[in-house]
Amino acid sequence: MEPLICPQCGGQITDYSPGQAFAICGYCGTRFLIEKQKPQAPAYAYDPQTEPPRQLSEISPQAIAGIVTVGTFALLLIAVFSGLRKHDEGSPTFGSYNVNKATSTPKATTAPDPNLLSFGGKGTGNGLFQDANSIAVDKLGRIYVSDDSLRVQQFDDKGQYLKTIQVPSKGKNYNKARTIDKIAVDADNKIYVAVGGVVLVYGEQSTEPIRTLQVAPDYIQDFAVRSDGALLMISDNDEIETLLFVNKAGKITKRIEGFHTDAADAAVSPKGTALAAIRLAVDGAGNIFSVYAFGDLGNYSLDYNREDLVILRYSPEGKFVNKFAQSMLSCGIAVDNKSRIYVSNGTGMEIYSKNGERMSGIDGLEDIRAFALDKDNNTYFVQKDAVIKRAAIR
Repeated sequence: MEPLICPQCGGQITDYSPGQAFAICGYCGTRFLIEKQKPQAPAYAYDPQTEPPRQLSEISPQAIAGIVTVGTFALLLIAVFSGLRKHDEGSPTFGSYNVNKATSTPKATTAPDPNLLSFGGKGTGNGLFQDANSIAVDKLGRIYVSDDSLRVQQFDDKGQYLKTIQVPSKGKNYNKARTIDKIAVDADNKIYVAVGGVVLVYGEQSTEPIRTLQVAPDYIQDFAVRSDGALLMISDNDEIETLLFVNKAGKITKRIEGFHTDAADAAVSPKGTALAAIRLAVDGAGNIFSVYAFGDLGNYSLDYNREDLVILRYSPEGKFVNKFAQSMLSCGIAVDNKSRIYVSNGTGMEIYSKNGERMSGIDGLEDIRAFALDKDNNTYFVQKDAVIKRAAIR
């Protein structure tokens, strides 16, 4: 046994038993506590050829940590070299590898652009607009936009500029026009331009009017092209509005005075402002729709009862049928080939069935100044001197 040292006199004591708690010094008689000695591990080198592998329980925690660190590093090296080898063999690069969804950071996504087409901007050059105010689309998908420089510009279905029709500010039947009130295109690609109280008709290739439609001294403020090539027009003289039926030869075949104001029975003042705001549309079957489109007038002072400002429906002969859906901020009214009625509301579009049931809408717009539909019922908006196209409502 290992000798004990007396804490009092320093004498060595060998006369004690294993497990004994106290010892007595034979030199000075001091009784003292025997401290337990910690066993020391033998120092030797591990030989794998002559000794079996150690068990994990026989390895110190420090050694275990070292083994784990080295092992992890080795696995990473294997993964890197493996990835490089796969890349050399034509496998995807590291940036295209899939990552576990639970630990990956999701990529930021942007909202899809709802516009199918967007073009234009403010200006007087080709493809730019100076306060754009009306839009139309022909059966070939070509787009026509008018502005306050009295131009009608034509674009292809991708929004690429094609040509310009410069509308004169005065003519034989009108004088000092400052803006274009409306444009439209018929099935024969003739272009109709309401300006100065008359409607000028241009052929597909012409730059000068081939016909002028007028109701002197009344002012033509709106019109709609029927599917058979005939026209419906609204004229007024500040006292009453008149619905005019015009055949393909340009002859007026029927007149209905007060068709909208009488059917609406609306208390709107001043009356002249109300008359100037009446807008017109017609569907493929000839049914007629009208509305007070005060959003198309700009600045005005008006007294009204909102409940009176509704959409009106008439038979193809002009007989009143019913009224529905309050609307006062529209810049116009249109009907698609499914007889759905479209009216703008300043920042979007409301869509109704011909019986007055709301079917859908288009939101997320602003400052709508005009709109039109193509043969596939896509919607084109004039918005802040730019044109945008939205997909058809299904």
